[in-house]
Amino acid sequence: MDEIKTWWFSKKIEDFPREELMKRMKKVMDLDFKSKIVLLPYLGIEEIVEYKTNELIGLCPATGYPDFYTLSLKYIPDTLIPELKSYKFYLMSYLDIPISHEHLADKIYSDFKEVVKPKKLYLHLKVASRGGIITEITRGKI
Repeated sequence: MDEIKTWWFSKKIEDFPREELMKRMKKVMDLDFKSKIVLLPYLGIEEIVEYKTNELIGLCPATGYPDFYTLSLKYIPDTLIPELKSYKFYLMSYLDIPISHEHLADKIYSDFKEVVKPKKLYLHLKVASRGGIITEITRGKI
């Protein structure tokens, strides 16, 4: 993790070496943030639970500039649910992590699925407009 905090960045993404970007993405995808999610037992009936936040922030892996996201996570619990403060701290782990939008969506989806083990899971990540382009990433089905 300390190595990540010392990474250099480029003012222009087109000047950033592709091989270095690939190496960084692999390293970031291997980080273990999921252990921060504290689990509680779930004894309820089958229902859809949704968590939304517009406070998710990550860094562009090439420029280091902050990216702002709106995240919606819907799931049908099985026997576990996350304690919300720990889920919030999990999301805050990305605050100073250089990660692309697509990798961020995949990592959050995979971590949540592995730890909480829901019956069904759906994720929608909306990236704040960049140059007039809005990016949205969706994964899973409810």
